[in-house]
Amino acid sequence: MAQTFFWLSLSLLILSYFGYPVILTLLAYFFGKPCKEVRVEPYITLLIPAHNEGDVISEKIENSFSLDYPKDKFEILLILDGCTDRTKEIAERYIDRGIKIVEQKQRRGKMAALNFAIPQAKGEIIVFTDANSMYKKDAIRKLVKNFASDRMGCVCGELKYKSETSVGEGENLYWKYERFLKIKESKLRSLLVVNGSIYAIRKMLYEPIEETLADDFVNPMRIARKGYGLVYEPEAITFEKASETTKDEFNRKIRIVSQGLKASIAIGGTILSSGPLRIFEYTLHKFIRWLAPLFLMTILISNLFMLEYFFYKVTLIGQILFYLFALIGFLLQERNIKIKIFNIPFYFCMVNIASSIGLLKFLSGGIKGTWEKAETTRR
Repeated sequence: MAQTFFWLSLSLLILSYFGYPVILTLLAYFFGKPCKEVRVEPYITLLIPAHNEGDVISEKIENSFSLDYPKDKFEILLILDGCTDRTKEIAERYIDRGIKIVEQKQRRGKMAALNFAIPQAKGEIIVFTDANSMYKKDAIRKLVKNFASDRMGCVCGELKYKSETSVGEGENLYWKYERFLKIKESKLRSLLVVNGSIYAIRKMLYEPIEETLADDFVNPMRIARKGYGLVYEPEAITFEKASETTKDEFNRKIRIVSQGLKASIAIGGTILSSGPLRIFEYTLHKFIRWLAPLFLMTILISNLFMLEYFFYKVTLIGQILFYLFALIGFLLQERNIKIKIFNIPFYFCMVNIASSIGLLKFLSGGIKGTWEKAETTRR
């Protein structure tokens, strides 16, 4: 029985982290379609939800004004979510330059802000961003060129981090892996999820989303169910400062997992009706990874019951060494010492501990719609 649990759990992890990229690569090679890209200039609305972003809102607005896109086809819509700092005061200085401000006085969270503002947007294409996310000058053009096809529903850009902390390094490695998966999913026009700081959809495809769910998970699923394509545009780039403390990154991962699981239950019918390809993508790319802490614990515990075999003594030693490296990585990053061989085990374990807490938070119902502002990430 212990062997069954050991190998089943290990197989699922291997399938998710290594098998999925291989299978996806083969599917993309045999069934991938080139994306039609031509210069198009639909009317765009850039949405900026903000809660107490006084430290960065001026930089974000200036960045938005500097984007290379026809001004007569470009609307900037700033959504204030119960701000109690100087965000509104600073933003109002830009009204005469064309920025539009909408405000919900009571803080209700990002999704409530988006649901409130999108009906007021003029754009045929809605571009989602964050207040601390600075777009490259041509980012909008790079996004919208993919909407030349009427059957394209969603386009996701590329987030790059500007940090060299050990947490930032781990996150950048994670994003390189995710970028590879996005490229392959994109060739199938079935990008699974998007990055909330830079993606665009056709306004007509938007449906109001429950306030405790995440738009960058729910929107792609609903658009795919309607039969529209979803692709990744790596040349549409935005920059953010990465989390500089373990606590910031840890809390962000908890939020991602708990919201992802809640959204999965809330739109389970949408996922199941979106077709075999997306069910396959969702299961291997997201669901198994969210449950990875359970599989890792099962592997370790079941291993303890099979030590009469030499092979399982070796696998136990391997696990102990890996977790020891993770602990060393944690102690080093607390002292701002960078040794890459320890960063990967540390980041992997940190993510999975956060996932386990996110799972518990989901099961206990402790999920709220408001988002907390992290000082180091200026979120």
